[in-house]
Amino acid sequence: MPTPAQLKIKRHYSELSEKETDEVVETVADLIVTFLDGRQRPPRRTEVKQEQPHERNPEACSGH
Repeated sequence: MPTPAQLKIKRHYSELSEKETDEVVETVADLIVTFLDGRQRPPRRTEVKQEQPHERNPEACSGH
């Protein structure tokens, strides 16, 4: 079995300025807080009501 081809990856980046670093940190922090806030909310409790056949399938009550 032949060995897989090796990929040469060259990354292009430059050092961020202090202002750019602050912006990245603030953005990532906002994303994390938003994600955690969304997960920590208790699920909304909704009343479970018994479905009537016509609510699920209108044709069930039409007699057809």
